[in-house]
Amino acid sequence: MDAHALIVGGGCAGLSLGVHVVEAARRAGRACPRVEIVEPREAYARDRTWCGWRFGEHPFTAAVSHRWQRWAVQEGSRRIVRASARHPYECIPADAFYRLAQARLGPARLRLGTSVTAIEDRGDHVVVETSAGTLRAAMVFDSRPETPGEQTETGVDEVSLLQHFVGWEITAPRPCFDPDVVEMMDFAVSQARGLHFMYMLPFSDRTALVEATYISPAGLDAAQYESDIRGWLERRYGLREFTVEFREAGRIPMSTRPARPRSSPRVVQIGLRGGLAKPSTGYAFAAIQEFSAGLAARIVASPDGPVEPPEARGAAVVAMDRVFLSYLDRHPGRGPALFADLFEKLPPDLLCRFLTDHGSPLDGLRVMAATPLGAMTAEVLRSRARTCAGSRPGSRRLTERTGRSAGTRLTEGTGRRARRLTERTGPRAPARDLSPGTGSWRRAGGCRRAGRIAGRGSTRSSRRSSIPGDRGWSRWPGRRGRGGGASSRS
Repeated sequence: MDAHALIVGGGCAGLSLGVHVVEAARRAGRACPRVEIVEPREAYARDRTWCGWRFGEHPFTAAVSHRWQRWAVQEGSRRIVRASARHPYECIPADAFYRLAQARLGPARLRLGTSVTAIEDRGDHVVVETSAGTLRAAMVFDSRPETPGEQTETGVDEVSLLQHFVGWEITAPRPCFDPDVVEMMDFAVSQARGLHFMYMLPFSDRTALVEATYISPAGLDAAQYESDIRGWLERRYGLREFTVEFREAGRIPMSTRPARPRSSPRVVQIGLRGGLAKPSTGYAFAAIQEFSAGLAARIVASPDGPVEPPEARGAAVVAMDRVFLSYLDRHPGRGPALFADLFEKLPPDLLCRFLTDHGSPLDGLRVMAATPLGAMTAEVLRSRARTCAGSRPGSRRLTERTGRSAGTRLTEGTGRRARRLTERTGPRAPARDLSPGTGSWRRAGGCRRAGRIAGRGSTRSSRRSSIPGDRGWSRWPGRRGRGGGASSRS
């Protein structure tokens, strides 16, 4: 065997898994399994930025370049500024991550300039054909971007959106930015081409990373993003002249389509390919770290494999994401108000937990109560119908009867129920009143059915990190730095 663990792709997911295996072996006091990482790039350079709210230690803390305790959301004339000292928002430039990862790989081998052309599971080992020859391994961990032909077919009409963006790091000729506040989502821009917002990380009063971000079915011409960035900087800060120091771009799938944990007993999917990006936000970095820690411990315990990978994401958070994506797909024009309401009505720490899959069932109920209850209840029922259709034999026939036209009938059929729920709970029950034992909690009973659907079980029970004290780390609109494949936000 050339390796116990052969990792295909040396991006965020691949390098993270390699580092976690080395550290898991050190903590266990065992010999490190032979790890090979194959990466087609000849060299690493800064190509993206990862960001997210801090929940604990991870192996790449030293690569964090900036932290913020305050962030803002703008929707029309409404501006919401929130803060959290417990969960600051952090930024990791990709070049710093790559340098630190390579330094911490230790005995693991990184093969740059090597691409994979075929993977074959032969039962007791895996054969991998590469541009440098044939490699044999006990297990393979594949982080390559998934092609359309490899996607799981469910037989139902899945939501399929993209979060696509272009970002510029700029230097202004004069002080103009508030270096203490992240502009998380500024929706005061045209919504004619899909759900659209601007995102800005202020590194100083003169330098910032500015991104034009869309959530829609397809990407746009490069000139559109450039026009968006220039127009926003001029309107918001009066900037016409500035220096572009760095450019990045990314496309992150936002889909209800389920990911496959493995393609065969000895070939495990990791990174975005393995479903580690949160579909409703695009964050992946924290999930990658937690998943990698759990998987690494299993590889060290059983280096000859095969091993059972940890569950990528719990059923409760998957259900909640399906509801939110279905709502955004059907009502993109309501997206700005939805996100602004969440930031305004929910306590900052609770919202951080929800956006990074660290929330509790009670958190899920409070999130639902901060949304348009009638419309969200309809999406819960629609999502359950889609899920049930995809899990039964003959689901394609069911889709034919309950697909687009059924969506209309479902909306009509649940409208009366949603209105009754709204009458009992109020249009949008204030999140601060949803504490057990209060009258508001009792009035919110009408949404408990939706809460049980979206929040059943602990969202943390299925993906525990083996790093002592680690509670994860992730990011959103920046998706930023979105985990192993796209670009900034994860």
